[in-house]
Amino acid sequence: MVNADTELFPIRSAESMMQVIMETGIIPFSRNRVRGWSIEEMTHPDWWFTTSEQLGPWDWKVDAVQEGFFYGKFVSRKSAFATEKMYRHLMNWRRSLPKYRVAEGGSCRAATVDERLQKYISPILLSAIREHESLESPQIRALLEKAVPMEIRKKVGGHIEKYLIPKVGKQAVDFLLGFLDMGTWTVVGDITRVYRGPDCEYKGWQRNTVTTPEALLMEFDFPFGNRLTQDTAAADCTPEESRRTIIDHLEALFPGERANFEKLI
Repeated sequence: MVNADTELFPIRSAESMMQVIMETGIIPFSRNRVRGWSIEEMTHPDWWFTTSEQLGPWDWKVDAVQEGFFYGKFVSRKSAFATEKMYRHLMNWRRSLPKYRVAEGGSCRAATVDERLQKYISPILLSAIREHESLESPQIRALLEKAVPMEIRKKVGGHIEKYLIPKVGKQAVDFLLGFLDMGTWTVVGDITRVYRGPDCEYKGWQRNTVTTPEALLMEFDFPFGNRLTQDTAAADCTPEESRRTIIDHLEALFPGERANFEKLI
């Protein structure tokens, strides 16, 4: 067993990782501009791309998602965890922004290739995810192949065109899902462990689905138990108040980092 200093590296099990998420509210999986604010930095190095028999946070994230924590690329398009309370505040803030409201057909300029991709295709993708409730990446590609006419794909143009024509590629889907995650329209629905080989070994391989936060918030009977509490505090806040709630909370944990949190949230 790794002799981890629990003060410097409090994450040493799935349970302790979930405790850190509860206390932090929102926390990225990997290092970022805020020193110490990540699952990676709170985990002993021997459990990160592990040299021990433990699979570490790369495996423990399965338990966290199945316990009801929100997980998606909603901090600088990078993976992060959030509690229900903080995620509701994040939803309240992000969905008020015109650049993310385009996913529901909101008006916006589409001067760049990225903006055109978001404007023309993200509403189609979001609608498909809502209709099916939960989808894997290959299913998303197949659905977009049928749902997005070629003339719409051509409107995007630029460097993205090769990822849309003649077929919708993984790169375009990954970009769109990153945009929807940032807008709090989508999150990871579930992660399952994949066992391979003649001995059915598990070496960290995983599959995940994409869903909407609303679908998760309605599922209060997870077979694995959950930590969702129907916290509705954000409903009484303006978007600006929700943003301030998140930043104030994080700054209290990481003093002197307010400017960075204002950029990231």
